[in-house]
Amino acid sequence: MLAARTVIKCASGESVTIEKAFTPGGQGCAYLVQRSRTGTPGVLKLFHDRFDRAETQRRLEYLIAQRLDRLCPVLIGPRDLVVGPSGVGYVAELFPGEPLEEVLSHPGLTIFHTLTLAVALAHAVDALHSRGIAHGDLHGSNVLVAVAGDTLQPGIIDFDNFAGPGVSPPPMVGQILYIAPELRAALRDGHPAIPDLRSDRFAFGVLMHEVVLLLHPAGGADATPEMFEQAMMGGWVHDPARANRPKSAGGVPREAINADLQRLFRLSLSPDPDERPSTSAWKSALLAALKAVHICDNCSMPFLVDPSKTACPACGGSFPDWVLRLRDGRAIPIDEASVRVGRAHLGGSPKVSGTHAVFRKIGPDLLVESFGRNGTWRMNGHGWVRLPDRTPILLSPGDRLRLGDVEVSVGTS
Repeated sequence: MLAARTVIKCASGESVTIEKAFTPGGQGCAYLVQRSRTGTPGVLKLFHDRFDRAETQRRLEYLIAQRLDRLCPVLIGPRDLVVGPSGVGYVAELFPGEPLEEVLSHPGLTIFHTLTLAVALAHAVDALHSRGIAHGDLHGSNVLVAVAGDTLQPGIIDFDNFAGPGVSPPPMVGQILYIAPELRAALRDGHPAIPDLRSDRFAFGVLMHEVVLLLHPAGGADATPEMFEQAMMGGWVHDPARANRPKSAGGVPREAINADLQRLFRLSLSPDPDERPSTSAWKSALLAALKAVHICDNCSMPFLVDPSKTACPACGGSFPDWVLRLRDGRAIPIDEASVRVGRAHLGGSPKVSGTHAVFRKIGPDLLVESFGRNGTWRMNGHGWVRLPDRTPILLSPGDRLRLGDVEVSVGTS
């Protein structure tokens, strides 16, 4: 360990002054430092002597050249190289945040906070993966979050175990609570356990489980080390489609997320590395999920709506039964996730197309998408306004629509 006020010279010519030491880690010692050029705080990491100095230096030179901060500001990677009598290491920016686990326990955290945080993390890891680089040690302690009011700004740190094209593999494997089944099997059998993009996708799935569902994937199935190992090797144990899933593990009800996110958890936590989805797929699904949040009118539970849901997953309150009523008293029930309405349903008018509009139930909401050549119109209080074609439009009880020349009213039964 180096003493406070020790000055260390960096490869760029800048020097840093040690202010205090952090708790030593498995790969090296970290220090809070002050940078000579800017006077700003930073982090100095010096690797233990047991690691090959030349290989460590080559790996660090590769990572520093990537300029991860320019790729994405959430990636808090090495900025300067240190090679000297004190060892081989690097200097990185000091990210002023709290560990992810602490932030996720804050009172008042909402689904909007967690989904927005998840999107930022997906964007950052996707940017990293676009370079062919795996972080190699994604876990909750390597994600810091700066909290400013309602804004959560994450920073991903500690790239010491990264794997990238053209560089030697990392000397250690990631955190045991997050590593992929193939890495667990390699460690168990005494084989090299080398992270790659596919194992990173598994670790990212574990991280998303903690952020979105506020629960580790093995939660409720980890009473013994053997149970934990089985839970992490055998796919998504909390899959709502599993009959024997843990019933009282805590966190957000798995049924509260939509089918797209359920599918991504199912694939991300798969023991088959080739099934795991990209972080780009996660980013797209999380962005869509932000637009699908519904607050139950009965119990105030937030959940993500999709066509598979017919009731609130928390209190069981059923969603409305939608119906279209014609002026002659006939009714067209919208009793399926998607119902096509056209000429045959509306009396055979030649101004109504065969499939004039499609009505879709998304959770408690009803949407209409117009396809008819004579349009679908809605009364807005001042007159009929044509709805845009092939665009889902949210409807409300009491809305008056005109499909071609046939008027219907929207209601519930």
